[in-house]
Formats: sequence, structure tokens, C-alpha cells
Amino acid sequence: MIKLLKKLNPKKRQVLHTIFKIFLVLLGTFILAFGTGVFLVPFNIITGGVSGISILLGRLNILSVDIWSYIICWSLFIVGFFVLGLKFSLSTLISTIFYPIFLTILLRIGLGEACLSLLCPKNGIVYINGNLSVLPTTIQSLGTGNLLIISLFGGIFVGLGCGITFIGEGSTGGLDILCFIFKKFFNFSVSVTSFILDASVILIGIIVDIVNGGTSTTFMASLIGIIGAFSCAMAIQYIYNGLESSYVCDIITSKPDEVNDYVQKELERTTTYFKIVGGYSKEEKTMIRLVFSKREYTTIKDALSKIDPEAFITFTKAKLVTGEGFENNENSKDLAINSLIKKAKKKNEKV
Repeated sequence: MIKLLKKLNPKKRQVLHTIFKIFLVLLGTFILAFGTGVFLVPFNIITGGVSGISILLGRLNILSVDIWSYIICWSLFIVGFFVLGLKFSLSTLISTIFYPIFLTILLRIGLGEACLSLLCPKNGIVYINGNLSVLPTTIQSLGTGNLLIISLFGGIFVGLGCGITFIGEGSTGGLDILCFIFKKFFNFSVSVTSFILDASVILIGIIVDIVNGGTSTTFMASLIGIIGAFSCAMAIQYIYNGLESSYVCDIITSKPDEVNDYVQKELERTTTYFKIVGGYSKEEKTMIRLVFSKREYTTIKDALSKIDPEAFITFTKAKLVTGEGFENNENSKDLAINSLIKKAKKKNEKV
């Protein structure tokens, strides 16, 4: 296996890398649909996004939730194509095609029902407008605690799916398209816009329940959707950005040699010296830059406070750090192939 991967020429590696990315996008899209179709839609839990809007529109009893998902996804895709261009639209194309399809499979075929039967009594599972759903009385009998857990895991699955899709260099489309449109024309932060849109969907769901005199069950499901939204955001953060992160520490100190000795002897890391001039005092000073992993944060912070309590220190979270003491810097095109080679080596070593 290892020899086969190493013999691949750059063009074949590129093809394999592309296939691997498409696989990740499809896998992420399916997990996203699974979290939505099994944990959120049947229980009417609104966590924002296309699923939240589809659930709200599904309550009109005009079209089912999955059909609304087709309409919303493709409408936003068309808008994104004309406003953001072909390149961006291609990154959302796979999810736009397959997310509604996967959702339909889960909501209309036995796969979703089999999974749902593990979460609640089977006699409480029904099909409304052709879509898998749970009776309000069954939801009420589950209690707030169980509903909270269902929402939590629904958000985790949705976030996991989104994160895997992002790793595959794809996009889940949907309301993300509106976020990038606001970014293009108004320079709004994508993350802030995404939060506002999701929060608005949840808030609308709560208002609709109040105005229409909804049951306490549907109202509670709307409130619990907030927890699902938070678990989704956390899952994306950990899957896409990684559990392990690094920090860059800039230290302006009168004791640079003591700090440097500590870093080299205790941490077995190195530093970089910068000669700087104070903007107010006009005095020449020394700044030390140190890069370290997240698990060393508290140790370094406490040590610096003992070495020089008067030091001016800033900690900055780094997106990626490569080089000696950290991950090797690999070309993105070869990353998937090299990852397979490493896994194959480990497997052979165990054997």
C-alpha cells in the first residue's frame, strides 16, 4: 500500500486528492443531513440555518420539510451564482445537490425511522406530509432533559458534518451564501452574520409559537434549539480548527536572557529576539517571541510572572504553526496522500 502511494506521479496524486476531498464533502453532507433528519426535524427543534427555516415553513402544511430544503438550497445557490460568481458556487454545489437528497432519504425511508426508534417509543413515530415526525404527546412524555440531550447531539452531528465539509474544502451552502453576500457588499464579518441569521431563525420560531398559541412542547423545542446551535458551533470549532492549537507570545522584558534560558532549558524550545523602540518613551527595548502549544499556556504564563512581573506580554492564538517542534509543513495537495501513507505505516508496525 505504501509503495503504491509513493509511486504515484503528481497528476495521479492530484486526482486522488480531489477524490478524497469530494469524499469528505459527501461524508460531511450526509452527517449534516443525519443530524438534521434524525435529531432536529422530527422533534421540531429549530437551531437556525436551512433546517430551521424548513421546519418553520413546514408548519404551514403546504409543503414538507425536505421539499422546502430543496427550494431554499437551490434558491440560495442561484443567488450565490449570480452575486458571488461561479468559483464560489462550485464549492457549494455538492452539498446543494446531496443535502436535500440525503434529508429526503432519512425522512421518508426506513433508515431514519430505525435510528429514531432508538430515541423514543416506536408508537410515537409517525409520517406527516410524508416526512418522519414524532407526535407532540410523545415529545412531551420524553421530558425537557431528554429533549435537551437530543438537541445537543443533533447540534454536534450538524457541526461535525459542517466541519468535515470545510476540511474537504467545500461549503454547506445554505445561509452561508447570504453571509458571504453581506461580506462582499457591506464588509460584515461572516461569523457574526451567521450568528445573527441563525439567532433570527430561532427567535422567529419562538415568536411564531407565542403568536399562534403553540403548545408548551413546541415552545420548549424552540428554546432548546439554542443549545443545539451552540453545540453545533463548538463542534465546527473543534473539528475544523482542531483540538490542538498553538500560541504566539510576544514578551517585552528587562530580563530577556532569563526568559530565553527558561524557554530553552525548561521548555526545550527556542525564541526570537527583536530590537524595538517604545513609542512613548523612545527607549530601545528587547522583545522576545515564543511559539508554544496550548497545553503549555498556563505553565508559561505562570513562569513569566515569576521571572519578570513587570513584563508586557501578549498571547495570540495561531491558526497554524509548522516547523521544528510542531507539524511538518506539507503541500495541501499531498496532505491527504501523506496522511494515508502514515496510517499505512502505523498499521504495518502493529502487525
